[in-house]
Amino acid sequence: MRAITTIAWKDFRLMVTSPMFFMIAGLCSVIWSYSYLRNLVMFAQRSSQMAGAHGMQGSMNIHFSLFVQHISYVNIIFIFAIPALTMRLIAEEKKLSTFNLLLTSPITATDIAVGKFLAGFGGAMALMAVALLYPLATTFISDFPVGPLVTSFTGLALMTGAYVAAGLFASSLTQSVVLSVVMGVIFNLIMWFLGQGSDMSDNATVMAVLEHLSIGQHFFSFLKGGFRVSSIVFFVSVIGLFVFLTQRVVEASRWR
Repeated sequence: MRAITTIAWKDFRLMVTSPMFFMIAGLCSVIWSYSYLRNLVMFAQRSSQMAGAHGMQGSMNIHFSLFVQHISYVNIIFIFAIPALTMRLIAEEKKLSTFNLLLTSPITATDIAVGKFLAGFGGAMALMAVALLYPLATTFISDFPVGPLVTSFTGLALMTGAYVAAGLFASSLTQSVVLSVVMGVIFNLIMWFLGQGSDMSDNATVMAVLEHLSIGQHFFSFLKGGFRVSSIVFFVSVIGLFVFLTQRVVEASRWR
């Protein structure tokens, strides 16, 4: 356990203090600021129009009209941004030949895989904290139940964990940081489109399986305010699978 925390803390500090992290955080802030403010203005205008025409009964739901859109934008950005964060976890160390020091040290491949995942997840959570600032700032101008918002960001955190695990696995497969990013994005897109073919099948069993494998379906259940145990188990399983695959790649590298 001590080896895991040591690796996680070292890589986390390197990640959040790197120019790449600040560049990604800055770019995300610009995109999110523009999209959130635009949607906030549109929400205020439409809500005012509906309130004037139908009274308070016609007011819009701020969660679905504003927060869900914001979280969806954050998720889209994360599909591409998270692999850029995780690329250095293993691929860059291989390129700099510092990864061999880990392989020859008295720690297990599991320690390396789990420690680096926690580092990547911590960095991603720091980035997600920036995204959370926008809904939190809205509390100064509007009252709304925070329950659905907490549930939605819980789903985003689990989704982000899956992106981090997939990016870590991609980083373990190559010495090229560019190739690591490309593979990480591909893995993320595959997870998103894996269950999209459920509507094209006439077989009820096949449709049910594809829907269960669709990471988007599980994510949307959180956005709707649901907190299903099956969705949590699904995300944890996806994360565990990619971390396990990373562990096997690291173990294989040790014997080369």
